[in-house]
Amino acid sequence: MSKPRILVFGLDGGSFNFISGWLADGKLPNLARLVAQGTAGELESSLPPVTSPAWKCYAAGKYAGKLGVFWWQQLDPATREVITPTSLSFKSAEVWDYLNQAGLRTGVIGVPRTYPPKTLNGFMVCGGPDVSQTGYTSPPELAAELEQALDYELNIKGDFFDATQDSPVVQEALAVIDKTFAAAAYLHRKDPVDFLHITTFDLNRLQHFFFDEAPTLWVWQIVDKWLGELAPQFDYTLVMSDHGTAKVAKVFFLNAWLKQQGYLFTRTRPADLLFRLGINRTTISRLLDVLHLKRIFPFELMRRIAYLLPSSTGVFGEFGNQAVVQRVDWTRTRAFALAQGPIYINRINRDLAPTEAAYQALCAELIQAIEAIRDPETGARVFVKVYRRDEAFQGPYAADGPDLLALNADEYHNRAGLAQPDPFQAHWQWKGNNRRFGMCILHGPGIRQQAEISGARIVDLAPTILHLADVPLPDDLDGRVLGDAFEPGSALAQRPLRYQPSLTAAAGPDHSADAGYDAEVASRLTGLGYLG
Repeated sequence: MSKPRILVFGLDGGSFNFISGWLADGKLPNLARLVAQGTAGELESSLPPVTSPAWKCYAAGKYAGKLGVFWWQQLDPATREVITPTSLSFKSAEVWDYLNQAGLRTGVIGVPRTYPPKTLNGFMVCGGPDVSQTGYTSPPELAAELEQALDYELNIKGDFFDATQDSPVVQEALAVIDKTFAAAAYLHRKDPVDFLHITTFDLNRLQHFFFDEAPTLWVWQIVDKWLGELAPQFDYTLVMSDHGTAKVAKVFFLNAWLKQQGYLFTRTRPADLLFRLGINRTTISRLLDVLHLKRIFPFELMRRIAYLLPSSTGVFGEFGNQAVVQRVDWTRTRAFALAQGPIYINRINRDLAPTEAAYQALCAELIQAIEAIRDPETGARVFVKVYRRDEAFQGPYAADGPDLLALNADEYHNRAGLAQPDPFQAHWQWKGNNRRFGMCILHGPGIRQQAEISGARIVDLAPTILHLADVPLPDDLDGRVLGDAFEPGSALAQRPLRYQPSLTAAAGPDHSADAGYDAEVASRLTGLGYLG
């Protein structure tokens, strides 16, 4: 029997809630055809619903407690160092490893959290804001080949702060996204694979800054164009996202709230005077725009100079969260948050939580207080739920996770922050925020047509892909095969589930990144609006 050919389009931040109108209006005809001829529905993301760890939860079919990484960066409570994980920090094999073992060739391009790349029977081209400019392909020689053949670009060199749809950075972003798909088509044409996964992270960047405005539609039309070209070459097509996108109502700075409530204290530094005088990266950037100087100097030089100034939130330094950590007075601080959910309790200073009972009481107090936060103008809850560690994470690495995880309502962007006088900010550059529910569309022989699937989770996709390929499932998955997507009586529906021992993850240190890599990634994450 011939091997099934499987195509996956990974759309970072994609969700039906704001593209349904474009589908109905015929602006995305290839996506609309897949919806009409396949099974589609919302896809529940990971906790937190963030690019990292969500893409790894997809690839492994497991949640963060079995992977060992919980957000873009992690705080080591013992040293108070902020760690930037790499692909080697995750403790699990992935769907492409199992496909390779079963004799299927795989191609993976653009997926965040794949740097440094692993060796596959096929190829891997890393993606996302956490990829370095060198050593990003496997085999290694592919980088030079793609750069020569396609003028391939990994990352957008500018940012979208104060950008309009006519800004040069928007056209740059469209070109970078188009080249991701062009590279996948080029490599598959040159050396065909049985499984091809393509992710565009920069779709999410545009949605953050433009939500459903014209630049976002343009990106979706690029996706639709390539879907029309590539999908006919495969038996099965899966379109999925790591999380969804919702319209931002307000920004909430959780560390500013912790500070206001007496849980967090900071140290004053001489450089804070710049921030108080209104001299920060945003004001200087606007001045350079007025003087038409931004395009004269190399972008990376401008980025390095910018980090000598405070951000608009009062954070200094290239290391983003590490700079925030250094400003905290740890002799008095009881709790500290990273953006988008993780909260750490200060347990080094035993005077602040001297016993297990005191620690549990502090956790309970914070849960009650944070869940009670309301928007003073609307009365809406800012946080849907605050999870204890053992509620949010299960598995051998759960103990490495944050003490608490605050899941914000979709319309409130939790930026953590530190220096803001008010935890609420009505106006922020982001127009689109991470939404817990993304999207999935499955199309191919034996898949129900014009059907809606419910209850699908991001960890269910890897076992479903393996089932499509008739490959036994690892025995330690959190996900399940999405049997509701199969046509009753089809070979897929009748195929029995088979299992195998899970593979050992590729060997490597927990956190192999050096200081230069940390700075590079933190700089990009700050430019995206994740840090600071």
